[in-house]
Amino acid sequence: MLPLISGSAIAATLLILIHFFGLRLRQKLDFSHIQFLTALISKTQSVRRINNYLLLLLRLVFVASALGAFLLFLFQTKNNSAVLPDKVSVVMDTSWSMQSASLEKERSKVEIAFDAASDILKGASNNSKNPEKRNSGADTVNTPEGQTTFTSPQGLIDELGNTSRSTTTYLLSDFQKSTYSPEVLKSLPKEQSITLVSLANDEVPNIYIDSVWLEQPILLPNALAGISVRLASSLLKESSQIKVSASEGDKLLGATQVLLDPAQKAIAHFKIQLNSNAEKQITFSVEDPATSFDNQYFIILPKPSSVHIKVSRTQGGNDPIVQAYKAEPAFNFSQSSAGNPGLWIIDIPANGGTSALAASIKSWVNDGGSVLLIPDGQAQQSTVSFLANLGLQGVSEESKEIGAKALRQPDMSDAFFRQIFEKEVKNMKMPEAKPVLRWQSSFHTILKFTDNAPFLSTFRVGNGNVHLFAAPITTASSIVAHPLFVPVLYQLALSTNASRIVLSHQPNNGNITVPLEQELASKQPYALSIGGQTFIPDQRVRQNQLFLTLPKDLGQPGFYNVLRDGKTISSIALNIPRAESRLEAYTVDELKEILADHGGSIQVLEPKERVSLQKQLQKETGGPSLWKYCLILCFLCLVVEAIILSTKKSGSVI
Repeated sequence: MLPLISGSAIAATLLILIHFFGLRLRQKLDFSHIQFLTALISKTQSVRRINNYLLLLLRLVFVASALGAFLLFLFQTKNNSAVLPDKVSVVMDTSWSMQSASLEKERSKVEIAFDAASDILKGASNNSKNPEKRNSGADTVNTPEGQTTFTSPQGLIDELGNTSRSTTTYLLSDFQKSTYSPEVLKSLPKEQSITLVSLANDEVPNIYIDSVWLEQPILLPNALAGISVRLASSLLKESSQIKVSASEGDKLLGATQVLLDPAQKAIAHFKIQLNSNAEKQITFSVEDPATSFDNQYFIILPKPSSVHIKVSRTQGGNDPIVQAYKAEPAFNFSQSSAGNPGLWIIDIPANGGTSALAASIKSWVNDGGSVLLIPDGQAQQSTVSFLANLGLQGVSEESKEIGAKALRQPDMSDAFFRQIFEKEVKNMKMPEAKPVLRWQSSFHTILKFTDNAPFLSTFRVGNGNVHLFAAPITTASSIVAHPLFVPVLYQLALSTNASRIVLSHQPNNGNITVPLEQELASKQPYALSIGGQTFIPDQRVRQNQLFLTLPKDLGQPGFYNVLRDGKTISSIALNIPRAESRLEAYTVDELKEILADHGGSIQVLEPKERVSLQKQLQKETGGPSLWKYCLILCFLCLVVEAIILSTKKSGSVI
């Protein structure tokens, strides 16, 4: 209102000066001989008449413009008041990606979001003494009244479902493409008034650790553990040398540099010395000061161990399978599983085996172990019945007329063979074998004959695997002398559930699965602790697996102790989900295109630097300030009138 009042006051002052003080640019001169100026007087009267009409038109335009400015100002003020209604809900994304840099220097997206939320709620409180106030979820310490937070797209949908239709909702997020699918955005309610405030920033790149894995399938005591660390980037525009380091607590274990290209990944290699009987908590760090929220990656190297091997064969000390496993210290022979089933090697008895043996095998695989079954040279129907009792359906006797057949070259693209050879071997001469069993389907066929009949396959039974050879394996078998024999046996043993190593966890929708060595008989729930804080998440235990749903306030990455009855039974490493590190986001135009079906119920805007979000919302919604142009037209009318009046002679009648 102040600009309107000021303009009116100036206009009134100018009119008073012109009309009451007779401002002119020319002086008055007396001339008595008017008869000589008859023609000039007639012409002057015509000009004066035109000037008077023009002055009347200018003053009518001035009055209309002044009235229009006043009415437009009141109308736009009313519209601006409607931009921030009485009931306002601010929903803010507090996921990890919001910790990255914003468009404003030295400020994160979440800091900008908090300021914007406060700005919106402050404007709402100015419009109404009783704005809607709600507060829930995490981060409530610094959360303004009337604001809620969420950490996942599903949390967003749940929050909006609890919002009244009469409430205007402001959604503050960076809208990452990796976490917000178009389907999630399209599922936003169409009957609610929602304004999406995009905090995306495509100018600052992010370097992060994508994954970490062991270069060997088993950890041996007092040996070096080879670890691969894969680096990735988001929004990187040029190649960079990236420093990666490994540490245990405050102790630096190693550091290296890798060249990382845009839209590519690079792998750094580390060798970590293992202790004899203790796990190691390793932290890998990447040098990226511009985006630091995901610079660390935590893993836990478990205690060195060996794979348990149990043998039930009649070959004795000359058994080629036993000799192959004894040559490697990573395999431990014992007839007792002792909570670690491992691999059980069994000769299928000629009579098909007893029900007690079948029950023992089922119990073994239900505990997560694997079984390697080798048929007798004269397989009978009793053998087929025994396999069917174990759950291996579709197995039958091979025709006695079938002789020895050559094996087919292995498929090196199969994950089973991926780490057997350093480089692919072509034109490998394959051995022969005389099959006594045949089957049509299985969970995974590892080796085949040249006619595509299976030679070695894996069947899923219970919680473990049952591996089945189609032919006997003895010292006379040609495959025993083949270079493929020992690596295949090692892969079969290392593929047991008992030998799988979980280095770390990345919560998927807040859920993780923790393997348990042995389920404890206790009514007390499992708990997680870090830094003196203890959390009891929602949980269930099934088949030596602990399924946890992490609470909202447990999102900090790091090392956690798993407790039961107050005792630490294991440790786990939690990391930020990799999707949070991929900062590619939707543009404002892309969001508008995705939400085109929502009509006018959803608006999308991007905050501008050093501009109040409340003022920006008013500008975006209210459109241009037309009343200002009306005031400008008023001043132009006054200027033209002053020029016309200044050209008149003094004393002329208007």
